[in-house]
Amino acid sequence: MILPSPIMMICAGNMCRSPFAEYYMRLCLQELGGESECFSRGLLAMPGRKVPATAQKVGMDFGVDMSKHISQTLLAPDVDRAALIMVMEQGQRQHLSKMRPASIGKVFLISQPVGGQTVHDPMGKNEAYFHAVYKEITVMIDAWL
Repeated sequence: MILPSPIMMICAGNMCRSPFAEYYMRLCLQELGGESECFSRGLLAMPGRKVPATAQKVGMDFGVDMSKHISQTLLAPDVDRAALIMVMEQGQRQHLSKMRPASIGKVFLISQPVGGQTVHDPMGKNEAYFHAVYKEITVMIDAWL
């Protein structure tokens, strides 16, 4: 499947789910020889924060290095720039529809190809919870590709 570019991943804080999705998508696209740009943002992000240690450790279990990621808050120009936007929860899609009504046609649940369920936030949870969430995200992105 050819995906439009750039692709933006969104979650609440841009510290756990969306960075993992961004870096995993990049890794997959590189392996497939794709040229799509991928970036991530958070709806409630406190800019300048690093990915928590547990998230970094579990990400490495999937070959995803998020050590250089710094959280960034979603801004309207990010929505305009993205050709495809993947969110973790239906409420995030609704937020974007209010923020930029014209963007709704390019905003999808990351889980849409596998049933449309919510990707729960692992922030503050244990390593096993992170692993389960990150495994879900890999299955979802693999389904998109």
